[in-house]
Amino acid sequence: MKKSPILVLLAGGAGKRFWPFTKDKPLFPFAGKPLIWHVASIAAKRNFSSVIIVTPPETKTQYESLSLPVPYQVVVQEKPRGMADAFLTVADRLGDNPVLIVIADDLVEPILYDQILKRADDPSVFGVLVGWKPEKYFHGGYLECIGDRVTEIIEKPGEGHEPSPFVYISSQYIKDAQIFANILREIQGSSDDIYEKGLTSVMKTHHVTMIPYTGAFTTLKYPWHVLDVNAMLLSKLHRTTGRNVIIKKNVILEGNVYIEDNVTIHENTKIIGPAFIGEGSIIGNNNIIRESHIGRRCVTGFNTDITRSYIGDDCWFHSNYIGDSVLEKDISMGSGSVLANLRLDEQDIGSTQKNKCGAMIASHVRIGVNVSIMPGLKIGSHTSIGAGITIVKDVEDQSFCVGKQPSYIVKKNTHVVHGATREQFRAKI
Repeated sequence: MKKSPILVLLAGGAGKRFWPFTKDKPLFPFAGKPLIWHVASIAAKRNFSSVIIVTPPETKTQYESLSLPVPYQVVVQEKPRGMADAFLTVADRLGDNPVLIVIADDLVEPILYDQILKRADDPSVFGVLVGWKPEKYFHGGYLECIGDRVTEIIEKPGEGHEPSPFVYISSQYIKDAQIFANILREIQGSSDDIYEKGLTSVMKTHHVTMIPYTGAFTTLKYPWHVLDVNAMLLSKLHRTTGRNVIIKKNVILEGNVYIEDNVTIHENTKIIGPAFIGEGSIIGNNNIIRESHIGRRCVTGFNTDITRSYIGDDCWFHSNYIGDSVLEKDISMGSGSVLANLRLDEQDIGSTQKNKCGAMIASHVRIGVNVSIMPGLKIGSHTSIGAGITIVKDVEDQSFCVGKQPSYIVKKNTHVVHGATREQFRAKI
């Protein structure tokens, strides 16, 4: 009798490259739900026998308290030793059942999972990998293939040395989890590619095939990837207006704008979808919001322009420009402050591989009036930036930037900011 596969969501890993953001990557919220909710929703309409989430110990309680669209269990990976160790952590629960292994901070089109499961129905196929064809060289593992059969995974071969156009990405189907686990146990060493070596070893004795994938794919590896995930999830939204929404005169809603409950949008504002406006937010007069995520309980204030950006909960603005930026949570910007998103020479910004990329700002940050933050910079949590400064380099957590142009001073911040007084401000709006 055919066995239904088990879905394993790998939510471990240290995520050090995700700084300055403080949120665990799969728990980063989009449209009011953590990313792992959107990833786990693939199981809601598919025949998985069970769902297992592998997490680090420090976030176990958070994962256990989630309201996911499917029943699930949480297993702890004690130390972030990579994908191979994560898989072996749950191997005893898998037995010889088929398994679909998904990285919990990777996002693909749901139809891909249907294609994987359909291909896996072939009795001659032991494993199914996904080969994604990027537009330009991608720093990952490339697949060496003979026809549709995969023979090897070659990690980071270097541009011009790719064995094929296809990069191996999340979602691997294995017909017998125990066979794969036994192979992983035999591989010696502490390198971070043991999992890939295990898959390559499987290929030597079993038929592992590739599904070519040209659809959308993104992952939360670096902070600017939040913009890619945000754009992908916003594109799935439908035009919705919640309860107790107040829309004043001369407001234009264009395209798919998803508005949660208890939102107020003031006069002469234009919102261009796809866009998400979170519950209890107040959108000020003369705003323009384009293809952006506005979290819950935000206040955008007069004459604010937010473009292709992610704004988390409890953020406050007044006469600001925010372009292609990510603001995690509880951030305020004084009047006239700007997050620049384009270099003067219009070249890609740092290592982002993006032509337009603004600031990446962690939680609990206060920015004074008339501050300019240059493209692609990272601002650590619990930081304050004094008025009239131009920020030209990354700022560490808990910093206080003060001074006069053209220089400023960075020192330890003795004031831990929080949003306790914001409800008093809100009551007066």
